[in-house]
Amino acid sequence: MADEALKRSDFAAYRAELEEHIKKFALGVKREQGEVEEILGEILDRLNALEAAAAPGASTGGHLPWSLRATERDWQDLADWIDWLGRHYAPQLHLRVWPCWPAHGGVVEELAALRAAWCAAVEADADPVRSGSELAYWHQMWLWPTVERIRQNYMFSECETDHSPDRPGRPTDADALRARVAGAEAERLRLENAPYAFFAEVPPGFSPDRPDGLWRCAGDDWEYLSLLDWEWHAVEKPPVKREILHELTAERALELAADRRPWVTYWAHYTDESDWRAGAEPTTVVRRRRSPERVLDEAYGPDGAWEPTDAVHDFLSARPSDPPHLVEIDATEAARLANGDTGL
Repeated sequence: MADEALKRSDFAAYRAELEEHIKKFALGVKREQGEVEEILGEILDRLNALEAAAAPGASTGGHLPWSLRATERDWQDLADWIDWLGRHYAPQLHLRVWPCWPAHGGVVEELAALRAAWCAAVEADADPVRSGSELAYWHQMWLWPTVERIRQNYMFSECETDHSPDRPGRPTDADALRARVAGAEAERLRLENAPYAFFAEVPPGFSPDRPDGLWRCAGDDWEYLSLLDWEWHAVEKPPVKREILHELTAERALELAADRRPWVTYWAHYTDESDWRAGAEPTTVVRRRRSPERVLDEAYGPDGAWEPTDAVHDFLSARPSDPPHLVEIDATEAARLANGDTGL
């Protein structure tokens, strides 16, 4: 009887322990169910967003890939880094990055991301406070997986069966790089300027091919091209009469904006008219930029920098008693007089 009572006691203890485990399990399932439902909701939201983004005519939301955001300097930095990678690591032939990589859009994005990860790892490794395994992690998780993925997923599947000793990777194809940079810049400008209508400011004495300013508008929002920083600036409305604004194509407006020299007037600067008539050399070069926000007059200084000057105002004004003498010249002559400085 004592043994039977002991068994019943053990069973009761076992049952109580089992019930406790079941309760804990049920609570855990309920809690995890809530987490699962939350995660599923987030996944569904992301899928809906992806589906909307993939729909015909869907907007990119202003997000551009690296190749359309990068400057020419960014492209060259990436090319130099890829070439360094080939020389420094000299991987086996089937892991080489071929010189035509700028012509492959997906490869460009992968390599730009790989370099960005490398820059972050190098920065972390150089910081004594943060130094650790970042570079090792980059080699293991980013470098070789990315290179292998590029060779498998893109047109990089060429291989050789014979053994070949290490040799530096070939430099980037310069023609492909230039073509890709030009194409990306053209596409970036097309996307940036698509919402705008462009206008040339043509007051009397000017022409659409030689305007006095450039404007653009999107709806009722107007902007002018500053001749001081060469950026577009917003205004409430153009401070010029609408009848002197001649509409241009975006391509023609960008052509005019890209050639900066016609927007600037240059003069050779002489101490006075007698020096000029005597055949003396000019003392410097001065220039005027008539931008919508203000007129800026500058003289080319001895240290090779442009500095504000009153010379143009004094020459054009009848009030100064001893004005300098200015002779208008073109940009080529201005560059020659300024010791061949092409930054004029």
